[in-house]
Amino acid sequence: MEILPQSASTSFPGVVISGDSISADHVKACDFATVGGVDEARLAPLVKCSEALATSLPQALQSKLRLTCEIALQGSEQVSCRTFVEKAGSSYLVSLELGAQSDIALLQVDSALLFPIVDRLLGGSGEPSDLSREVTDIEDQIARDFVRVVCNELQAAWRVFNVTVSVGAKQTSSHLQTIFSANDNALVFNFAVTMQSASGGFQLMLPMASMGAFLGSNTVSIREASRKGAMNARFVEKSLDWSFPLELSLVGGKVSATDLLNLSVGKILPLGVSVRTPGVLKIGGHDAFRAVPVRSGKHRGAQLLDRLPKSQPEMGNTI
Repeated sequence: MEILPQSASTSFPGVVISGDSISADHVKACDFATVGGVDEARLAPLVKCSEALATSLPQALQSKLRLTCEIALQGSEQVSCRTFVEKAGSSYLVSLELGAQSDIALLQVDSALLFPIVDRLLGGSGEPSDLSREVTDIEDQIARDFVRVVCNELQAAWRVFNVTVSVGAKQTSSHLQTIFSANDNALVFNFAVTMQSASGGFQLMLPMASMGAFLGSNTVSIREASRKGAMNARFVEKSLDWSFPLELSLVGGKVSATDLLNLSVGKILPLGVSVRTPGVLKIGGHDAFRAVPVRSGKHRGAQLLDRLPKSQPEMGNTI
């Protein structure tokens, strides 16, 4: 029996995926609207470390702006990337580059907070502002001083994950809508900021496709296993050059013989499987993980949901 991850959003009591035999202690409610999300328990270490930003960032901003500053983490939630971008509207959006793979995160800053910060960095008083337009290129360059402070404090808060954080490029909602697909989800942190006379907020969005370093922080690498004496060192180094065939398959679809006989190029073939049904990632012919297809930069990727029991490799051909 497979148990799908459940978030704290809309729930459907009593809905389960069942096998031939089920014991009561293995039955869990499933939220079919959130398949592809990440279990809260796996996110707990990241959420806990990110809470430290609300403590360290005020001190850094007070030193930079010379103003009293208070910050509170109001909460975190898993949302669609496109939903986040739509709500951001014309507010300031800048990408953050994470780690050596240059995965991205997004920082969204409310106009009510951004313009007083820009004013203060230019030598002004940092008084509240009614401006709600997009920032100019000059204002963007000035606002980057604030973004760099956030990056430095984020990197310190995430030091246990060994993730570097640097400033990327200013983004627009229209451009981001073309980058994220309808299936791309993210973890969003909401922060409220109160300065001497102005207040506002900012949000940090971490796409699920960029969270490998956070969700896999407890895994042991091949080199670490070798140093612990579990594997021969020479064998380990050679094995790093090996490659394995991967296959992400959709399991459970059925079509009629009539549909198969009427196949033609360009025709859409209904598979009889829900769009939210995850697939199976095969490594070297073995069923390894339940996974869903995602975007990873300019490439396709697979977001791993659950590890599957060991299976025998398939000997036949895949149709």
